[in-house]
Amino acid sequence: MSVESEDIKRVLAICFRMGDCQSSDDLERVLSFDMGWMDTDTAHDAIKALIFAGWIKDDAGILSPNCELKNIRAPLGWQPRPSRLTDPVVNEAFIVEQPPVAIVPQPVVKPSEDIVEGDPRAKVEKRLIRYIARQAGIESAEVRRRAERKVKALRYCTIWLALCLISREQGLEMSTIINSLAS
Repeated sequence: MSVESEDIKRVLAICFRMGDCQSSDDLERVLSFDMGWMDTDTAHDAIKALIFAGWIKDDAGILSPNCELKNIRAPLGWQPRPSRLTDPVVNEAFIVEQPPVAIVPQPVVKPSEDIVEGDPRAKVEKRLIRYIARQAGIESAEVRRRAERKVKALRYCTIWLALCLISREQGLEMSTIINSLAS
């Protein structure tokens, strides 16, 4: 067992010494006020990190340890490093229990051509590209490339929304752009 794992188990043994499940607020109180190891914000972050790393089970807001705590002792005056709790090592037992997660790529959904053709904003697209390019001092082709890149990255984004985002990034006055899209 690593020193980091041992420290985490000591903290959990102290926090759950009565054997009862607790709420996140109760654990925050133990870490910050009862033991005086850290402030409440750090305690909150530590609890979230310990849940994420598999050291604490969260069952609808009721927290319990996710490891064996029998025979875990903390020497007199011992206290943990807060960094070991806010950035904990992953609980090896937690890794074994978790089924492998399959990552399935999602297809890119593009708006159908009839929606784009029927959209009145599509008519002002070229004019808006020229306007943004002129106001921002960049080439029209570069504005179009950035907009297409945003559409691809955001998936459910139309070209006119991407152009609005580019305008905002360039610090342009948005009211004229919004008015041109409204007509």
